Amino acid sequence: MRDIYHAVVVADSGLLKTLSHDALTDYRNSCGDASTGIVSALTALGTLSMDAVESDEYSEEECRSDMRRISCALRHLPRLLQALEQNRENADYELKRREATK
Repeated sequence: MRDIYHAVVVADSGLLKTLSHDALTDYRNSCGDASTGIVSALTALGTLSMDAVESDEYSEEECRSDMRRISCALRHLPRLLQALEQNRENADYELKRREATK
């Protein structure tokens, strides 16, 4: 089975060529914003995990449950981030191509 990267990345520049300048700019910015959000979420997961581990009130059962959820997120977020970054780069390339042909 293909991973999330292949489901999310927009490799077909023909699709990007059909978007208006404003729509393409919004798309590029949305992909960049989503990438930043993923990095922020990963940072928060690390901080929360460290705080939880150092807490005397954090049970082993809670830890296992949280680690399961964190593992699920960490399994997919890196490839999702890569796909979003690739989409942002593809949109940026298309915008620059359009500027060059004006």
